[in-house]
Amino acid sequence: MTHRVAVRPSGAELEVCDGEDLFSAAQRLGYRWPTVCGGKGTCRTCFVEVDEGADNCSPVGPLEREGIQALRRPVDGLTRLACQMRVAGPVTVTKRGVRRQVQE
Repeated sequence: MTHRVAVRPSGAELEVCDGEDLFSAAQRLGYRWPTVCGGKGTCRTCFVEVDEGADNCSPVGPLEREGIQALRRPVDGLTRLACQMRVAGPVTVTKRGVRRQVQE
């Protein structure tokens, strides 16, 4: 089963598989997602703001909690790390810099 994640402001629509994190889904679908650590949860560059569907997101785990706190953001489910967040329904997020990778 897949779940739709809309990414603002790029307008990207991602189909995220059950158990797959948002960052990995974006890579699989050919999108460049800002990151430094490559999805290990350590650089915090992949963070998103959840605009709609926060109830459809996985709980914040210890590694993600540490990252959100390091960003000096509240751990309220609205700031998330894309490499840690899994979805179980439609979600809309804001993340600048997400774009299709150029095929060479």
